Amino acid sequence: MTFDARETSIHGGQPFELYLFQTETQSWHLTSADRAIVFSGNSYEPEAIIRTATSQGQELKSGSITVTIPKTHEIAQLFVSFIPPTPLSLVIFRGHEGEPESEIVTHFTGRVTIAIFGDDCELRVVPEQELLQKRIPGPKFQKPCNHILYDSGCTVDKALFNVMGTLTFVSGEIIKAAAFATQPDGWLDAGYIEKATERRMILNHVGDTVTLLSAMAGLAVGDPVTAFAGCKRTLDDCDIKFTNLEHFFGFEWIPAKNPFDGLE
Repeated sequence: MTFDARETSIHGGQPFELYLFQTETQSWHLTSADRAIVFSGNSYEPEAIIRTATSQGQELKSGSITVTIPKTHEIAQLFVSFIPPTPLSLVIFRGHEGEPESEIVTHFTGRVTIAIFGDDCELRVVPEQELLQKRIPGPKFQKPCNHILYDSGCTVDKALFNVMGTLTFVSGEIIKAAAFATQPDGWLDAGYIEKATERRMILNHVGDTVTLLSAMAGLAVGDPVTAFAGCKRTLDDCDIKFTNLEHFFGFEWIPAKNPFDGLE
């Protein structure tokens, strides 16, 4: 029988679901079945996992689901103390016992937006289509540069504006490395540190010490990191710090007085 025939059958359906969770560097293969199921060369392992029903409606949010997993699971632990370094996506495949692999279909694709902890961990997952509803901000008539540092519009080569060092102190958001002190105070402000594929924004840099936006999971004394310079997005920073004035995309000489506010 086909998937559609089993899905609409009154008595013939024996459904199971496969859950593929992925970040940029990790993946987890889980199933609601009571046995491991091999699909596309991957073994989906049994787990106590349930979800709310999907629905179709005029509002995309009607398709959002909540997936519940044990709070001790490795996926749940991504959200305990730290921000996951990259987005966590979810693909749900659905099939029926006794049918060939070709009859397993993609049922849902989405992205985890929040985790709520109680007796278990509830993951709220929104459909991928919701991303298409977000407005992409355009350039603003403002003094700060509209470019993102190191992007194709900025053109600054980040390989020329970084320091590499070994951590000598780690305590939550505060980290230290002798290499940080090789640059003047504030040089790393609004930049970021990088360890493998994980990044954290730098809020403050003084001497050999930087303060991160949030702690990074697994960061320890002795770890090698790379710290990249930040930009204040001002005309002076672009010119003096990066020698990149020709690509500055701000409007430094905006009149201080709005002519539409009336006459004095």
